[in-house]
Amino acid sequence: MGESSRVTVRIYGQEYTIAGGSTGEQILLVANHVDKMMQELAEGAPTLPASSLAVLTAVNIANDYFDERERSEELESTISDLKKDANHYIQMWEDAKASFKQYKEDAQNSIEQLQELQRIYNMKNVELNKANEALEDMKERCEELKADLAEAKEQLARSEESKSAESAGAKELRDKYKELESSFFDIQMENLQLKNDLDELKKEI
Repeated sequence: MGESSRVTVRIYGQEYTIAGGSTGEQILLVANHVDKMMQELAEGAPTLPASSLAVLTAVNIANDYFDERERSEELESTISDLKKDANHYIQMWEDAKASFKQYKEDAQNSIEQLQELQRIYNMKNVELNKANEALEDMKERCEELKADLAEAKEQLARSEESKSAESAGAKELRDKYKELESSFFDIQMENLQLKNDLDELKKEI
């Protein structure tokens, strides 16, 4: 607790010695304010005794005090609302920063997934091109075998027409024909498998 101040002041021509916990400067400031208000009231009502002027001054000072207290409460309420708003916006800012951080992470993950999908797509595309090339080669082989098979048929027919079906040449032609027929069947099966593989690759892409 601070030391007590003791100051002699003049209010409305009368000296008073005031002691209090405030500083001497603060006591003088209050006394001058009271004196000024009494002087102003006396100018408006010069016939009023000093006691009445003192009461009116006290009433005015009390009114000013309550007005200031009301304004102070309003300011405190405004400050409280501003603090709430500030805390709300701070929280919104923190949430926005967290959302942006999550967005960056999700975007990075999406980019990595896209790159992986692009790699798989490129790999499947290479496989598809190879399958297409193999299918074209198989078609060419199939056409060649069909031609060989037709030629073997003709040779066999000519051999049987010459009634020498039991000859070694006719037997060789039959064996060749059967071999070509078996190869043609195998190629057809392989061709069918390639087509199925190609369809699967196209679905994956």
